Amino acid sequence: MKKPGIGVMKAVQASAEWKAREGYRPTEREIRDKRASMGSNLFYHPKLELVDVPIPVPKDDEVLLKVGGAAVCGSDTMFLGADEEDYLYYCGHCKLPVIIGHEFSGEVVKAGKNVKTFKEGDLVVAETMNGCGECAACRAGLVNQCENLEEIGFTLDGGYAEYLVAKEKFCFHVGDLVSVYGSRERALEIAAMVEPTAVAYNGMFVRGGGFCPGGNVAVFGAGPIGLSATSLAKAAGAAKIFTFEKEPVRMKLAKDVGADYVFDPDELFAAGTSPSEKVMELTDGVGVEMAVEATHDQAETIPEIEQMVSIGGTIAQIGISPVRTPVMSTYLQKKGVNYHCSIGSSGHDIWPHVIRLISSGRIDPGKFLTKCYRLEDAIEAIEAAKRLEGGKFVITPNW
Repeated sequence: MKKPGIGVMKAVQASAEWKAREGYRPTEREIRDKRASMGSNLFYHPKLELVDVPIPVPKDDEVLLKVGGAAVCGSDTMFLGADEEDYLYYCGHCKLPVIIGHEFSGEVVKAGKNVKTFKEGDLVVAETMNGCGECAACRAGLVNQCENLEEIGFTLDGGYAEYLVAKEKFCFHVGDLVSVYGSRERALEIAAMVEPTAVAYNGMFVRGGGFCPGGNVAVFGAGPIGLSATSLAKAAGAAKIFTFEKEPVRMKLAKDVGADYVFDPDELFAAGTSPSEKVMELTDGVGVEMAVEATHDQAETIPEIEQMVSIGGTIAQIGISPVRTPVMSTYLQKKGVNYHCSIGSSGHDIWPHVIRLISSGRIDPGKFLTKCYRLEDAIEAIEAAKRLEGGKFVITPNW
């Protein structure tokens, strides 16, 4: 086995030229750190490539992980290609060059001298969003809104590599998944999907406040976040779950993970009805107590959600879009709707809860793991995800 700090490893790295888009004025932090609060404003002529880089060495409070699985996220697909002005598609926080991959799992191969919770051979996952613990947001418990945020796979090197380092305080054991999935290898592939499930959990139950068992739930989008949301709604006791998706493969996956009704919005409109009308029909006019928005197309989804959300209901906004979304606030005000916006998955004991849900069999992300790829084929996996060819794709660097 390669030794930490000796030799090189393969990794998928995103890089670009630092150049402000015309009309954009960088902030002081962006200029100081050469980072972007929105990558699409500052990173010009981006490229994504398989490179050789040094194997990292863990600091005293870090563990070195031999990566077992790195799941492909929709955010990763935004590092492919460039827009019409040759700027990065990704509109989130990032600092390039960086090894991408923020949904990952691994085996501890070396622990820093101050690490007490983990030892060599342990299987772990780590939170992506690393708050500073000192800013006003962190002190208020809003760690995903940290003013000094660092993000594995965006500003810190991530999981599309043979090895990566993570701080002990952000790591969690996932060894219990071995007995559920039958092998260490399969357990690590599934563990790489804890992060997107935690994103959905944060939006629905932490930021959104959840719903009472017996409530109706609508999920817009059946990508990994939407499929995770559908799974969680089922586990939490939703009476009726409606999932809206346009891709046939993902529509089937939504059924597999617990949706009671799966509709293609375009087909509904073509038939002379709409998602909101169909939901109101099937709930006898009650609507949904929670609507989970997990797409990039809020301009299409929010007008429908406004019509179907119940009195006193909740909208959990998880999907991210680079364009403004029209909202008719009067509809929401009249019904006393709660509109909660969410990003990230860290803090609030979210990850341990998600891990326990998986290890208990209450949810099974493996139902929408479509295919595993070798690290050498990682860009092919990202391209497949961009084409929406399945549910989740996982890169397995070390087997």
